[in-house]
Amino acid sequence: MKRAVITGIFVLLFTLCLGIFCSAAEVRPDTWAAVDGLGRTLVDNDETGDVREGKTVAMFYWSWHYSQAGKGTYIPTNVTQVISQFPNAINNFTHEAWDGAKKYFWDEPVFGFYKTNDKYVLRKHAEMLADAGVDVIVFDCTNNTALFKESYTAIFEVFEQAKEEGINVPKVAFMLGFGDTGTVRDETVTKLTKIYEDIYKPGKYQDLWFYWNKKPFVMAWKSCLDLTDDAQLEIYKFFEFRANEPAYQTVDTVKAVQKWSWCSVYPQAKNGTGIRKVTVNGVSQTITTVEEIAVSVAQNYSRYGLVAMNDYRGGVFGRGYTKGNYSYTYWTKGEEKTVHGNTKDAYLYGTNFQQQWDYAIENDPSLVFVTGWNEWTMGRYETWQNSPNAFPDEFTDEFSRDIEPTKGILKDNFYYQLVNNVRKYKGTSKPVFATVKTNANSTLSIGAGAAQWADIDTEMSHYTGNTRARDNLGYGNIQYTSDTMRNDIVNTKVAYDDEYIYFMVETKDALTPSTDNAWMRLFLDTDSSDLNGNWEGFEFVVNRISPEGDKAIVEASTGGWNFTEVARADFSVKDNMLEIAVPRAALGLAGTKVPVFNYKWADNTIADDATEDSGDILDFYRYGDVAPGGRFAFVFHAIKPGDVNEDGKITSVDYLKIRQTFSAKTTLNNAEFAAADYNCDGRILSVDYLSVKKVFSGK
Repeated sequence: MKRAVITGIFVLLFTLCLGIFCSAAEVRPDTWAAVDGLGRTLVDNDETGDVREGKTVAMFYWSWHYSQAGKGTYIPTNVTQVISQFPNAINNFTHEAWDGAKKYFWDEPVFGFYKTNDKYVLRKHAEMLADAGVDVIVFDCTNNTALFKESYTAIFEVFEQAKEEGINVPKVAFMLGFGDTGTVRDETVTKLTKIYEDIYKPGKYQDLWFYWNKKPFVMAWKSCLDLTDDAQLEIYKFFEFRANEPAYQTVDTVKAVQKWSWCSVYPQAKNGTGIRKVTVNGVSQTITTVEEIAVSVAQNYSRYGLVAMNDYRGGVFGRGYTKGNYSYTYWTKGEEKTVHGNTKDAYLYGTNFQQQWDYAIENDPSLVFVTGWNEWTMGRYETWQNSPNAFPDEFTDEFSRDIEPTKGILKDNFYYQLVNNVRKYKGTSKPVFATVKTNANSTLSIGAGAAQWADIDTEMSHYTGNTRARDNLGYGNIQYTSDTMRNDIVNTKVAYDDEYIYFMVETKDALTPSTDNAWMRLFLDTDSSDLNGNWEGFEFVVNRISPEGDKAIVEASTGGWNFTEVARADFSVKDNMLEIAVPRAALGLAGTKVPVFNYKWADNTIADDATEDSGDILDFYRYGDVAPGGRFAFVFHAIKPGDVNEDGKITSVDYLKIRQTFSAKTTLNNAEFAAADYNCDGRILSVDYLSVKKVFSGK
């Protein structure tokens, strides 16, 4: 995985100088690392800058997976699999592949064909969306008068509990019908009245309401309301409205129009544009402000206009579509990789999604509306928009627009692409580093207990209760059951000396026996290039094989889920605390060089009835407890004091002038200047930066 070690260390020194500190016990997802299945890594504070105020991410969310499932009669059908087996069925409405009473899914979700009253899945959604930095989910209630009350009630209840348990859950809003005429107008009034009377007027779940301009928000056409009717006037005054723009290809709108897009082809409409005067370096400038831009994974659109996702003429704007010669690059396995619309299987890399994100970030709106999370199902029509056997909104892996991870080929790659772009748009928190002041550089005695860890402030925390038991009917009366939460991981710490790296992890309750299957595994990523053997970016694992006596088994990946033993490590369990001392030499981190690595803990991440591991990283979503979730990993950086530039005079304040010299920051306050001039000569030389880089990066 990519490291921004140098700048990261400088960031810490800068924050220490300014007296800025973050609570180590705080769950801070935007500081975590990850590498997805394509080898793409997440940006960090070095690349994004600090968290930016006034930036909001909304996610289109489908709460209909309850009524859509029917009463068990709708058997889920994976369209991607059908087309793979019967390619001639694409535009043939009467083909035998479509026989029977079915519900069409473009692929199978990672949590199965669930209903949105499945509180196990809803809790996972709350956590995953929060970890991605999503601020609000917007329910799709655009058709007829359906509001899916059973589902939205379950969602509110689960999100409220998750919020109480420390998850920064998204707020909630509704999107209603498109337009303000005919039956759509009447349906919108009916739905507005229902949600107002059921939720907003009595003040239910008020801490989960999404506010815009200090009022509860709804994405609906306020022109549907009759202001001569007292009840409708009350609703009109209560909400902040934005009309949902139904067209995919629209011109920019001005603030007076008050429309927002949920889907738009590139270059997307800039909604709510306005003019504002600002002063930059003493020069007055006029800039264009943008309230909202939509970013969608794919669009059921082509050069023919609005089309079905499987339009017989082809050219639909799927996941791999780009306009023009667009491309993007990323580093993987020590090389820069470029992908574009003509790349083989471009849809796997989300070139459409990335082009739209790049445009949104460039135009810097106050809110980005992302389509979408979990639509999954679609209708099938004999003809629609002149296409035979038409699937209007979703079709296959390539021609679909959901981000929620799938069991198919896309896995969770679009989820981490989302995370990466949200970070670029919103900025990220400063990392917290271990320093000698926190005693991170300490020799510990395994088994000596909690007291020796008290002053080591390298704590990383995670949510509790995030893998509860599951017992719920899905589509087709599929019964989903799971009860794999065993050791609920609460927090972890790291320390080191010249010989060992010490790990401590605490669980909510007393730890189960180390002889348990898939017990308290520690995954380590020590190779920033990922050139050596690894499993999903992790080169080492501890406890993949159950410990023997008082020794934990340390293994190195020889490629994928294949491992060889490289060491045995002392470990100790006392009540709810596990300590392990891993030899640095076994990890390729021998010597006095400061250790830099990513790590995660996982317990019982296998199915209830499994006896062996599948080696599927998607199990990290489905079973047991993982800290942090999914592919995420905690980042451990340590700073060891030393004569880094061979004169003994580099201090934390040097960073201030180095930063001024080598970055876009051109001004420092007087106190910063005075503190930085440690040798009173008024100069910071490039050699200082090079020496620091050599020591801390290994280059």
